Formats: sequence, C-alpha cells, structure tokens
Amino acid sequence: MNPTTASLLDHTMPTIAEDLALDEALLIEVEEGRGPTALRFWEPDHYGVVLGASGKVGEDVHRATVDADGMVLARRSSGGGTVVIGPGALNVTVILAGDAAPGLDAVVTAQAYVLGRLAEAIRSLGSPVVVRGSGDLTIGGRKVAGSAQRRLRHHFLVHVSILNTFDLGLIPRYLAEPARRPEYRELRLHDDFVTRLDLDRDALKAAIRLEWLPTDSSAIDTPIPFDLVERLTAERFGDPTWVTRF
Repeated sequence: MNPTTASLLDHTMPTIAEDLALDEALLIEVEEGRGPTALRFWEPDHYGVVLGASGKVGEDVHRATVDADGMVLARRSSGGGTVVIGPGALNVTVILAGDAAPGLDAVVTAQAYVLGRLAEAIRSLGSPVVVRGSGDLTIGGRKVAGSAQRRLRHHFLVHVSILNTFDLGLIPRYLAEPARRPEYRELRLHDDFVTRLDLDRDALKAAIRLEWLPTDSSAIDTPIPFDLVERLTAERFGDPTWVTRF
C-alpha cells in the first residue's frame, strides 16, 4: 500500500505561532473526522526560533542574542530539536493515518517512511539527498533538513524544515550546540554540519507535491479551521508562558 495525502494546503499564516497552531489544528480536525489527511507547505517572511515540544530555552537557545535581535521565539507541538526558520526554509507538514500502511503506527518507522518519500522527491530534481540519523535529510553527510513527529490516537503529523536558500549563519547565532547529536554528526559544530539545497522553490514544492498527492483531480484544497487556529494560538502557541515553560 502506498498511502498519499488527500489534500493540499500551500498557505503561510501572518505569524509563526499561528502557523504552528494551524498544523496542530489540521491534525485535530482529521483525528476528529472533520478534515482530510494533508500535505502543507509554509514559509514565513520573518525569522524565528522554534523549540521542540520538550525543548529547553536555557539549553537550546542563545537567549540574550534572540532577545537583543527581537527574534520570534516559538514552540511546536512535535518533538525534535530546536530550529531556526524563516525565508529560505521551506516547512513541509505531512498528516497521515496511522493505519494507512504497515509500520505507520510506530514513531520510528513512520518517520523513516515520510522522510524516505521526501528524499525520493528531492532526488528527482538531481540533488543526492539521503536519510540519516533519526530523521535528517543530508547531502554528503551534511544536514539539509530536520524533522519531528506529533501523534494522536489514529493520526500523526511529521514536521520537516528544509534548508533550501536559508541564511545558514543564523543557526549558530541563535542556537546552542545540541547536547544530543546523531552519530553521523560526530563532533561537528553547526557551521560544519548544515548545508543548503539551493533548489528552485517552486520546483521543490512541485516535486514533493507529485510524490504525495494524486495527479488527478481527486486532490482537494485543505480547509483552514480558523476558529480552532485562533483558540490554539491564544491558549498555547501564542502564549509566552507556554512557549518558555521549560
């Protein structure tokens, strides 16, 4: 079985908090039977530092620099490490049913499945991307994308942030070196570990869309649950005390 998503959403909200709330809202909607599984693209026009669900501000972030530069500080619902996002970092969200194919009911195999298909899409553009670690896309042993997962009872989402034309200098400026590292990273610092794809943005999105969505008219546009996004932003993603709780 080769599960695809049922719908597409190429939409960026005004703030990073609302973007993260929208991903959570889409997952809740499909879990509660009100919406379809989905592929979403989003790319903010401003920069921000985004913590994983259990990320620690004091350990993951150069907080003084973030505050001095007026950087957005946010937290997503999925796990994984802290990232910097903004112009040039294409965020891809894939929402699937846990029973759509064998193995998708487990975190590790579901992550490998989603990342493997994204890698295949990018390779179709001539970029030699491979999956390494627990969910990284890499070229020549250097990371071009990281991922994280959020699971509910019957559905899950995978967040992927692709460093396409992103300003890589922002990563060591705002992020501390992580305490936990994939084995393939060895002792490399941010500057020696990350790189960019440098692909045409529209071509990149088209390749990913072709991998995940039907080529006929059965793919539908994902409705945006604005009321739920507003509530989640107010209660969680836009609340500074929730963002900095660890």
